[in-house]
Amino acid sequence: MKILGLYKNSQVFKIALAIAIVVVCYIASMFYSQMKKLDSTVELIANSNQTQLELEKLLAVISNYETSLRSYIITKEDTYLQDRFLSRGKIEESVTKLKLLTVNNTARGKDVDQLKKLIDLRFKLFRKTLLLAKSKYSSPAALNEMLLESSHITEKMKSFVTKIIFSESTKTEFENNNHQFELQDSIITAFLLVILSLLILLLSFQKMNVDIEELKKANDQLKLVNESYNTAEMTAGFGHWMVNVGTNKYTFSDNLFRLMGVSPNSFEPNVVNVIPYIHPDDLAYVTKVHTDSLINHQSTSMIFRFLTPTGDVKYIMGVGSFTKNGNGDLIKIGVNYDITNQYKKTLELEANNKELKYINTELEAFNNIVSHDLQEPLRKIQMFISRLEEKELNLLTIQGKEYFSKIRVTANRMQTLLIDLVNYSRTIKGDKVFVATNLNTVLEEILQDLSSTIDDKKANITIGNLPVIKGIPFQIKQLFINLIINSLKYSKENIAPEISISAKKITDKEMQDYKIASKQDYYKIVISDNGIGFKQEYSDKVFLLFKRLETDPKYAGTGLGLAICSRIVENHKGFIKVKAKPNVGAKFYVFFPKGDLL
Repeated sequence: MKILGLYKNSQVFKIALAIAIVVVCYIASMFYSQMKKLDSTVELIANSNQTQLELEKLLAVISNYETSLRSYIITKEDTYLQDRFLSRGKIEESVTKLKLLTVNNTARGKDVDQLKKLIDLRFKLFRKTLLLAKSKYSSPAALNEMLLESSHITEKMKSFVTKIIFSESTKTEFENNNHQFELQDSIITAFLLVILSLLILLLSFQKMNVDIEELKKANDQLKLVNESYNTAEMTAGFGHWMVNVGTNKYTFSDNLFRLMGVSPNSFEPNVVNVIPYIHPDDLAYVTKVHTDSLINHQSTSMIFRFLTPTGDVKYIMGVGSFTKNGNGDLIKIGVNYDITNQYKKTLELEANNKELKYINTELEAFNNIVSHDLQEPLRKIQMFISRLEEKELNLLTIQGKEYFSKIRVTANRMQTLLIDLVNYSRTIKGDKVFVATNLNTVLEEILQDLSSTIDDKKANITIGNLPVIKGIPFQIKQLFINLIINSLKYSKENIAPEISISAKKITDKEMQDYKIASKQDYYKIVISDNGIGFKQEYSDKVFLLFKRLETDPKYAGTGLGLAICSRIVENHKGFIKVKAKPNVGAKFYVFFPKGDLL
């Protein structure tokens, strides 16, 4: 697998191919050098054979010439002397060829020169012998002596030529053996060259097949990616485009055509063909922004409208940025998003915000009425009730006194309701400035503020070591005031209230029930009492506005206290839960998120 991985590595294959080509070139150069040597050897052998041939021809001509001369001496027939000049010409021709054949061999050239001298000497003796044979005054003894001398020179010349021929023959044999050896080496080199070349071709062919397979896979993957991208564009409602700044050539995605309300590739991608699909009111702006960006190469972001052939208007968010392609050309890539639905929702939201501002204004006016206009006549009513109680109560009948008591209780409930309404509105519209808040300090202040009520109820309140949280101080104070008052209010008759406020660790069950990711994310504060409690099935209803579980007149309330607590905890990104049992008591669990303390 490792070797296959190296084989598939293009860089490794290129290096191996380069090395193989170098080896092939080296072997090819060796083969070329060997072939040159073979040519040189063949040339030497041919030269040597030609030299031997010329020497043998030379000997044959001289022998023939001498035979003709002896035949003339014996027969005195001139016909034997007719070709002597032709023979002389052949000898000159052979000597000239020998000089050409030995031009690169200095020693052999000297031998040819020496042979030329012997031939010239021999022909001198031929002439002398011929003249002596033709003379009437020559004696047989002189002629025999001349023939002997000529024979001696001829034998010497033959011996010299034979020596040269033997030398050339030996040389030819050596060169022939050398030629056979070099020929064998050349065959081996040629075989290696062919085998290596075939191996390179096979490896290259196999690599090409592998690359083609990889290319097919890449093309298939690219098609899948393109199809996925096109599907994603259609699903997400966007299309992309590109323009080569140098060539001014545009390309559009299929979904960009669809955004304009036409089929893919309905027209050639360019600015001119897109103009009819841009809303006339946005055309000048869009054209200027795009043209300027192609000049200064700055990114663009704008909102404009497409006007489709069917008359539909689409709001488009267009963004573009510049980069370079693989050829180093500067290109601009743009993405157009269909934000029609978001844009319309934004318009609706703006309209709703205006309406909400109007409602908030009315609520603010209502809050002012509650906190000022309604409380003022209520205070007067309570004042007159107080005066009547001091001076006129004894003048009333028993039934009148009963009516008067109900009026006083109702007025007090009305005042409590107005105060709770103001407190609840403050939790909604109040300033939400979060600061480090020490819960122990807050509880100390609350106990001092509620000291008279606590003493009246003979309540025992235990406070553990509480953390410092990031909160809105006046809301945190209101939260614990309401929770403590709630425990005091719903205490059992003739039993002193026992109220405990402490920080506890979050349990695994609470993490599962309340979907808490980590125990380190929240503080858990537990407020428990021994009051009258309630059924657990009502645990979610106690935090609703104006929801009271106890309708007994002795438990006075407006149904806003715990709703205010829930709202305050929500303002702090936490949550509140309660567990209770009838005649056993209730436990409120407040979860505050942990944050960076100031």
